[in-house]
Amino acid sequence: MTRQTLSKKAIFNPDINRLAKRNQVTISGKIIDRGAVRHTPAGIMVIEFKLRHTSDQEEASMLRSIEFELSVIAMAEMAQKIAQIASETYVELSGFMTKKNRSNNQLILHVLDVKFI
Repeated sequence: MTRQTLSKKAIFNPDINRLAKRNQVTISGKIIDRGAVRHTPAGIMVIEFKLRHTSDQEEASMLRSIEFELSVIAMAEMAQKIAQIASETYVELSGFMTKKNRSNNQLILHVLDVKFI
């Protein structure tokens, strides 16, 4: 095989393409600033809230204190589940990140699963 053939095989390797498209987030924190339940024009239940995350993470052999708030949205059955959880409750959320909307590049986590911790 030539060098060019090897290079093309690496670029079009299905496993590499699949991994390059991965968008999965799992994060824990406390539910804060929960908004009111609303519905989309199609009738899908939606709830937005913030998650306050605090942790200590090791980076370059040093311990860093991490604190931030993350915008989160839950839809349909997940919105129903989140709506029943009291504010200040600690949870672990799993989902994916995307832009808040077409004209706003702010990131928001779309929740696909929630666990109490």
